[in-house]
Amino acid sequence: MTDQLINELRLRKNNTQRIVETLRRHISTAPEGTLRISTRNNKTYYYQRTNPASVKNIYLPKEDLSIAKSLAQKDYDIRLLKVMEEQLKALERFLKEYDPEAPKKVYEDLSGERKTLVTNAFLTDEEYVKQWLSQPYQKMDFKPDDPEFYTSGGGRVRSKSEVLIADALTRNNIPYRYEYPVYHDGIIMAVPDFNCLNVRLRKDYYWEHLGMLDDEVYADNNVRKLNKYTLNGDFDESRLILTTETKKHPLNTRIIERKIRMYLL
Repeated sequence: MTDQLINELRLRKNNTQRIVETLRRHISTAPEGTLRISTRNNKTYYYQRTNPASVKNIYLPKEDLSIAKSLAQKDYDIRLLKVMEEQLKALERFLKEYDPEAPKKVYEDLSGERKTLVTNAFLTDEEYVKQWLSQPYQKMDFKPDDPEFYTSGGGRVRSKSEVLIADALTRNNIPYRYEYPVYHDGIIMAVPDFNCLNVRLRKDYYWEHLGMLDDEVYADNNVRKLNKYTLNGDFDESRLILTTETKKHPLNTRIIERKIRMYLL
């Protein structure tokens, strides 16, 4: 992202420089003087003033409208040139003074002992994902009679639909944690099916799959669960991904891929 920003600013500087040079060239070849516009009786009259110290104006008839246009363009170009020159100076000053590596050097300059005591604010995506996945948590147990479903990575989940979701996350290189709890005031409030990471935004999302909405008890339990998210003032519901299914309408893999594109890429 930093390299992209610098490249965009350099491109902007070069484009601004070209505009400045073009404006200067146009101004140098424009007609002498300035334009004065007067309106009387709903008619517009154009005048050319060649001497700023004089109040004398030269009337420009219709056949000299091109001169009026050139003078108006010249005035615009002069005003624009002033702004573009200021923009150019600002870009040049920023590119000269900005050091994208300076924040990272703060951590690098720490002693080895101090590095172990602080959290580096400038992790690479790979480092960030590794740290995110390494967070310990208590996983929920499976009952002895629970059916066994395994993802392509060998992780155990609770349904065929969760296998589809987990494998889709893996295909799209989306880091996830299975049944990672959501806390409120230090107490587990809910245990979503998946906790997913949008690496680009470094933002957590929680994925709930409601897979048995035909079952009245199951549906009722999950309504209460979803209400907990709403009533938890600390929980951002815009980070909650929902998929649903019934016996008539099983989970569609196209829906999974669409949710991934919407939230996680």
